[in-house]
Amino acid sequence: MAAIRSRRSLSGRIALDCVQPRPSQLQRSGAAAALLPQPAVESGPDSPAGWRTESGSRLPAVRNPSPPHPVLISDRVHGGIPFVKLLLFSLLATVAPAKGQIYADFTVSQGTTSLGTFRARLDPDKAPRTCANFIGLATGQRPWIKVITGQIMENRPYFDGLKFHRLIHNFVIQGGSPNGLGTDGPGYVIQDEYHGTLRHSGRYMLSMAKGSLPCTGGSQFFITLEAAAFLDDKHSVFGEVIDGKAIIDNFTNPALFPTSSEKPLTPITMDSVVISGPDLAAFDLQSPALMLPSVSGTSLTPSRNSAASTFTVTFNRGFQTEHLLSTSLNLESWTFSQRVRSRDAASGFAFTFPGVTSQRFFVSSARVDYGLLPNPAANLLPAGKQFALSDRSGNTLTLVSNGAGSGTWNHSNGGSGSLTSLAITDSTGTTGFVVESASNAHFFPLTRIVAGFNAPAGPGNWTAINVLASFHAPSSGWVEGSAQISGGPGATSVLQAFTITP
Repeated sequence: MAAIRSRRSLSGRIALDCVQPRPSQLQRSGAAAALLPQPAVESGPDSPAGWRTESGSRLPAVRNPSPPHPVLISDRVHGGIPFVKLLLFSLLATVAPAKGQIYADFTVSQGTTSLGTFRARLDPDKAPRTCANFIGLATGQRPWIKVITGQIMENRPYFDGLKFHRLIHNFVIQGGSPNGLGTDGPGYVIQDEYHGTLRHSGRYMLSMAKGSLPCTGGSQFFITLEAAAFLDDKHSVFGEVIDGKAIIDNFTNPALFPTSSEKPLTPITMDSVVISGPDLAAFDLQSPALMLPSVSGTSLTPSRNSAASTFTVTFNRGFQTEHLLSTSLNLESWTFSQRVRSRDAASGFAFTFPGVTSQRFFVSSARVDYGLLPNPAANLLPAGKQFALSDRSGNTLTLVSNGAGSGTWNHSNGGSGSLTSLAITDSTGTTGFVVESASNAHFFPLTRIVAGFNAPAGPGNWTAINVLASFHAPSSGWVEGSAQISGGPGATSVLQAFTITP
C-alpha cells in the first residue's frame, strides 16, 4: 500500500505526497506528460485591418474590419428617473466615491537602461471594478495564482518586474503577463466595465486586454499609442497617462524600440508600479458591489489505486467556482493539469488522475470564487419576455419572445416585424461542472442570444444577431457579438447594453 502524506506547504497549496515502496526511479506517465498548459485567452486588442509594422508586414486583421456600431444607452425615463442612470447603475458597480485622485507611477527600463517614470491617473469613479482589481494587484492586496503551480501569492505586488511583452509602434504597448508571452494572467478573470466617456480617443489611454470572449481580462493591460475607436466598449478603459508622456511617445519610434513579431528585441520592464493619491484610502477595494472574485486554497483528500495506476483527490465543489489542479513529481517542476468549473455546490467531488506510476505524486489546488456574480433567470424564454438592446445613440431594439422559439421585434425608430427565430441559451450551464485542460480562465456565465428578423431592423439593417450577454445585474448587462446586415458586406460588431423585462 502507498503511504499518503497530505500537508499544506506554500500559501494556498495542498501538496499530496504519495510514496510507494517501489524503485526510486521516477517515471512520468504518458498521461501526465500530455497534461500541458494550453494558450491563455488574455491576448489583448486586435490591430485594425491594413495597419502595418515598421517593416511593412501586415498585422493580424480584426475579426470585424469595419468599426463597431455605436453603443448606446437609451434616454427613456422610468418613474421620473432617466433610464440612462438606471442602466449605468447596473453596468457599473457602486463604491465609495474616490474623486479620481488615484495615480499609478510606472518606473520602467529597457534592458539595463532606466527610462524613468510615467504617471497614469486612474478613474475609479467610472471604472471602479477595473481600478480596484488593478490597484489590488499592484499593491499586493489582491491574492493571485501562479497557474502552473497552483500557488497562491499573497502580499506580493503583481506587476513589479513584469515585461511589456507586446509593442506595435502605431497601436499599443501591452504588459501584465507573468510569463512574458501574453498567454497568462492572475488565475482569474473580471467582468468587463464600460462608460460612455471612457474612450480610446488618442494616445496615452490605459485599457484592459482580454481574449475573444467577453469578460476574459484579468491583469494584462495596454496603453494606446494612437486613437483606436474600434476598441471602444470592447476593452475597458480605466485611466490615462498624464505625466512622463515623452516615455510613451518614444515607444512609437521603431529606431529606439525595435521589435520582432510585436515583441521588443530588448526587454522593456516595469521595475515597479506604485499606487498613490489622496483618495486611495477611501476607495474600498473589497466592496462586494465590485463583484470581484476571491482566491483561496482547496482542501483535498487523496487516495491511490496502485493496481489501476490512478490517483484520486476528493474535494467540495463550490457554487460558481473554479478549482485549478496542478501536478508534480518532485515539487520542483509543475504542470498545470485541469480546471474544474463548478456551477453548483456539491460535496465529495472526486477527480482521478490516470496513468500515475511514479513513486511520488503531488497535487496542488487553488480555488477561485465567483459567487458574487449575478445569475440570469433559469427560464429566459417565457411568452412576453422582452430583451431590449440599446446603443449609445439612444436607439433601442426590443425582442419579444412568444415562448415558442420566435416572437416579434420593434425598434425605437418606428420599425417592427416578426422574429423568424429566437434562441436563448446559457453557454456555461446552470448546474453541474465542466472539466477542461485549458489553463486560461473564462468562467463567467454568458448567455447566447440568436435571433432572425423577417425584415431589416433598425438603422443598421440587421437581419440576424448572434451575441453573448454578460449579466452585470439580474436583469441587465452587456452584449458582445455580431449582426448580419441586409445587402451589406457581411457581419458587423454588436456592442450594446441590454435589459430584460418583466
